[in-house]
This record gives sequence, C-alpha cells and structure tokens, in this order.
Amino acid sequence: AGVYPTGGAGTGSGLGSQGAVTLSDDGRFLLAVNAGSNEITAFAVEGDRLRMLDKVASGGVMPISVDVHKHLVYVVNAGGSANIAGFRLDKSGLAPIAGSSRPLSSSAAGPAQISFTPDGDALVVTEKATNVISTYTLDAEGRAQGPTTIPSSGQTPFGFAFAHRSVLIVSEAFGGAVDASAASSYTVNDASLSPISSSVPTTETAACWFVVTPDGKYAYTTNTG
Repeated sequence: AGVYPTGGAGTGSGLGSQGAVTLSDDGRFLLAVNAGSNEITAFAVEGDRLRMLDKVASGGVMPISVDVHKHLVYVVNAGGSANIAGFRLDKSGLAPIAGSSRPLSSSAAGPAQISFTPDGDALVVTEKATNVISTYTLDAEGRAQGPTTIPSSGQTPFGFAFAHRSVLIVSEAFGGAVDASAASSYTVNDASLSPISSSVPTTETAACWFVVTPDGKYAYTTNTG
C-alpha cells in the first residue's frame, strides 16, 4: 500500500518490545518510535495513506514503545536512565507535557511495553530485567505520577493487552528458557494490580507479544522461540 519514512533512525536490531508502532483508537493517528535517533513520529491517517505530522524528541534515550489515548501520548525510553515521557497530540502534531517524565523502577529496568489502561486514567509498563510491572496515575493535566510496582507472577514480563476494562493479560518470556513461557492475568483498579491467574504455561519458548479478541474472550500470544 505504501512506504512512509518516519524521518528518524532505527537501531538496526530488534527492540525487545511491543507497541513500537501504534494506531489511535479512532484510527486518525499512527505513532512510531525512532529508537536510533531518540524520537517519535506522528502520522495522520488519511484513507489508505499516511501523512507525516510531526517528529519530536522522545524525552529520553532509545524509545521502544508508545501508546495513545485520545489526545495523550506516552513513550517509554529503554536507554540511559530509563523513563517515560508524555505528549499532547492534535492535528498539528505533538507537544511535550512539562513535568510528565518519570523514572522506571530502575535505570536498568529493560522495559518492554507501555500502555494506557482502557479508561485512560493510568499507565502500565512491563520491565523485563527487574521482573516487575510498574504503574502510573495521571493527573488532570496528563502528568504521570509514580511508579508503583508489583512483582510479576513469572519471569521476564513482556507484552500485554487488556481483555476487559479491568483485566490485564501479560506474557512471560522466562528469559527465553526452552518451553518455559507463560501468561498471567491481573485485575486493574486505577493503578493497582492484583493477580488472578499466575504463570499459566504456554508450553513453548519466549512468549512475547499479546493480542485479545474484540469481545475480550480470547487472548493470543506468540512464542518467539
């Protein structure tokens, strides 16, 4: 259908993430990370074509995952002192939100994905290296507060998706150990997570990305190995 330059650079290798490219819920905007040049690019979706709107600094080093909810955008940066950063999005492009940058649980967290909760009131970040899931609340100006962390039910939490407004499902890659991958589910209450099912085996290797059917009844993960 077409090739559309982001105006930025990649790293030349895999990012170990989910959500490096994401479409807004209303289908009007497409966002992509430029992990090699520390930027994010916003496109307007016009029929079956894209029009580049803007390219801005990601607010950190090596952005690997980005998400959008209505007029808010958040990105997680995996390099340097790992952090998240927020932006406002409209038809003219992206604008940084002052005071929105927040650290992860560790500068060496090894994040995999950032996403808004379905109601847009909080953010969730999986951290592969620390084996925790970090959450952040958002104030009225869209500034993140946190993080609050909980231990992942299994090792190497990676990709995730929401089955219903209050149910989060997370893949667990277990460091790529052969046939050791699993998935867990959690209830979401604002920015608090509580385990439902812990480390249900996929019986395969390196479960990474997750998707849930629109009716919320089925979840699928890819076992990369």
